[in-house]
Amino acid sequence: MSRNAQPSLAVWPQRESGLGMRSALTETARFARASASRNKPVVLPAGLPRGHGQGVLVVPGFLTSDTTTARLRRALDGLGYRAEGWRGGPNLGPRTKAIDNLKERVAALADATGGKIAVAGVSLGGVFAREIAKMMPDKVGAVVTLCSPVRLPVPTPLAPFVWALQRWFDDDLVAAASGDPVMPGQPMLAVYSQDDGIVQWQACVPPPAPNVTAIELPGAGHTTIGSNPRAQSLVAHFLAGALP
Repeated sequence: MSRNAQPSLAVWPQRESGLGMRSALTETARFARASASRNKPVVLPAGLPRGHGQGVLVVPGFLTSDTTTARLRRALDGLGYRAEGWRGGPNLGPRTKAIDNLKERVAALADATGGKIAVAGVSLGGVFAREIAKMMPDKVGAVVTLCSPVRLPVPTPLAPFVWALQRWFDDDLVAAASGDPVMPGQPMLAVYSQDDGIVQWQACVPPPAPNVTAIELPGAGHTTIGSNPRAQSLVAHFLAGALP
């Protein structure tokens, strides 16, 4: 595919946004603390609604892999869902190979569980989740995005990494995710935080729609949103109503 005049997915944040190297370092420290406790038991509030074997495919954020979504998947497993990672290695952006792999994983999990699945994504993984839901409505019944931008290009201190890798991005996928936000038709939960230190939080708020639930989670960090017990509880309540 042609790579000429490809729109950018990211821009460097303006000073007044509060995003920059300092916020990125804060998020790095959050991630380091969370990683130190990654193998500790996941403890969720009592009385959360439970699943009955429905599939949930969890997509990691930009430059991260399935290890960063392990606690979210363990929480969902403990609630009776069959939560799996994308098994695509580090998320290096919207490359054709990555999306093809994700399509195969969605189809395999839906077939294995005998019904439509939920696709959840952290940050850029949520962008993938929304686009896959639009591509595969026969396999995807619900979408969860955690600190995921809906308006691109997004202001972020990770912009230089995006620019460095963008030559390998798929033009069609970039075009589909850019411009005016188009949400999938399935039930969708979008969790965002005004304390996000990586992505401008306003860019993560989807346009109002009957099928879209947007919830702000005060104090939540970008890099630790998946391991946040409050976010996990929100996901559990949403899935209970969205997946039959």
